[in-house]
Amino acid sequence: MEKNDINFSSLEKELQAARKYQRENDAKFRALNQNVTGYEEFRDIVLASHLKPLDRKDISSAPRKQPWNPIAFGSKHESTLSEEVQPK
Repeated sequence: MEKNDINFSSLEKELQAARKYQRENDAKFRALNQNVTGYEEFRDIVLASHLKPLDRKDISSAPRKQPWNPIAFGSKHESTLSEEVQPK
């Protein structure tokens, strides 16, 4: 390796490590400011520091599928359920 050669993969790894350190450090200070009740809550905040909140556009453009709720899709269960609910 010559004196002028730059190892970009090494630089990229170093940059990623620095970003992770800064992100986790910021999360630690946020957790302290939130007056967490214990170490587990503190640890969870730090471990979740890489997550980003959803934007409104992310939520509104997502399909609203609820496979756990067959009534929401108007499936065959809806007709049997509506018959049972009808007042007599």
